[in-house]
Amino acid sequence: MIVCATIVANEEVLLVRHSSDKKPDYGFWLLPAGRVETGESLEEALKREIREELGLRIEVVGKLVEHIDPYTADTLTNFLCNPLTSDIGISSELSEAKWFNLDEIRRLREIDPDLKQVLINALRPESSGCDEKNSR
Repeated sequence: MIVCATIVANEEVLLVRHSSDKKPDYGFWLLPAGRVETGESLEEALKREIREELGLRIEVVGKLVEHIDPYTADTLTNFLCNPLTSDIGISSELSEAKWFNLDEIRRLREIDPDLKQVLINALRPESSGCDEKNSR
């Protein structure tokens, strides 16, 4: 099981790139993500991964979508999140982390097309971003 965070602040979303060219999604902009460890809830795993990879503390707003990850074939759950801290310190797992606005997402080429559409939907001004029945 994999969890990932759609972290939104000031109408921008935070995306990352892996540092290892051994990763199947190397070179693509991605949502920060990681594996759920034994005994962790999905939200606990997500908060741990974001803290480890980016040095950020987050608030989980709600579940956006669950699907099969195209790179790993694992179940992936994507959560809408708000950052509680602003300083980013990327781990060695990542080569870059950058905030993107809606127009930049629309023009981005180094991104999975399905992820691109999820992000466009999440950043649209008229969109609430998350599934109401799955919100806290």
